[in-house]
Amino acid sequence: MSNCFQKIIRVLFRSWYELDTLEERIYHIVLDVAVFISVITVIADLIMRVPGSAVFSSVMVLAFIILLQFVTMRYPRYSKTCRFVLVLGLNLVLFPGSFYSSGGIYSGIVLFYLLGVAMCAILLRGNLGGIIFVVSLLMMELSITLSTVFPNLVRAMSPAQHRQSVKVTLLLSAMALYSIVLLILRSYNIERTQNEELMQKLRELSTKDTLCGLYNRRELFRRLEIMYGAAPQPRTETLTRADHFIAMFDVDDFKELNDSYGHSFGDRVLVDVSRVLNEMVRPEAGELSARYGGEEFVSVLTAANREEAFTRVDRAREKIAALSWEEHPAVRVSISGGLLSCADHPDLTQAMHDVDVLLYKAKAANKNRICVAETA
Repeated sequence: MSNCFQKIIRVLFRSWYELDTLEERIYHIVLDVAVFISVITVIADLIMRVPGSAVFSSVMVLAFIILLQFVTMRYPRYSKTCRFVLVLGLNLVLFPGSFYSSGGIYSGIVLFYLLGVAMCAILLRGNLGGIIFVVSLLMMELSITLSTVFPNLVRAMSPAQHRQSVKVTLLLSAMALYSIVLLILRSYNIERTQNEELMQKLRELSTKDTLCGLYNRRELFRRLEIMYGAAPQPRTETLTRADHFIAMFDVDDFKELNDSYGHSFGDRVLVDVSRVLNEMVRPEAGELSARYGGEEFVSVLTAANREEAFTRVDRAREKIAALSWEEHPAVRVSISGGLLSCADHPDLTQAMHDVDVLLYKAKAANKNRICVAETA
């Protein structure tokens, strides 16, 4: 019996955050709040000893909402239909019935009418929501008009019951509205956070190399083109050629490494080399390291002068030369590179050509070294 009860509770009150869309979460937030408010309404009616017809109306509202919630959770494909039935059933059937059985215009049920009308905007979309909104308003006006023309249709209450009804309904309406708005906003914030995290992951996938974790060639040239004035300067980035240096590196004898130890180990070497190059740069200063292609890398640095830039780049070269791997302790890896000042190379295409020439100059000079461009 206990397991059956727990299963029913899980079906009725499944976590909103397990649902696929924000629209579905909002719908179940409304249902859960409506169940809570309806239960309190029934209890309040019993305490105030309102007429039996009023209690019956409140019980019918509660049963109707629980039934819809069960059907929706059990058969999710009917979710949109259930939203439509909820709004239509409340505004055109149950609230008018409660209106006549609970004292009419002198009771607090008119406040529930307003909540019902608000549900048109919260739960329904497009022209359908607008049509049901107008129909609900007309039904509300019709109920009030009929209660005035035919007062015998309204179940009479004592003045004390009227006062209590207004007080309780006002309190419950305020609680319902506050809870629905608060939970919807919280759900929206969670949705927004998830979307922002997803967008950040997508941005990283589009700008970073999947193996090495460094920026890819496309992002490298985007930054360089901004720096060289070939692309608009974003508000979030301030990149100029002043004090910037471009360094290009290549892992020495990488093909032989792959052939001797396999591509898996070669990938690990690239990852470890990338880590050192990434540690060399300061992202907060607009610096970056990128995988240029294969075993080639490019770093963009800021430095006060050529000597400072060379010191940083050469220190990274030394760290890479000191790398070791347990499975192949005898293996040593080195890089060759070229370094030039962006201020001395006003054309990006020529700058990339010249730094490439410096790289191959380092290769020709017995590798494992950094060649620096002479002052222009």
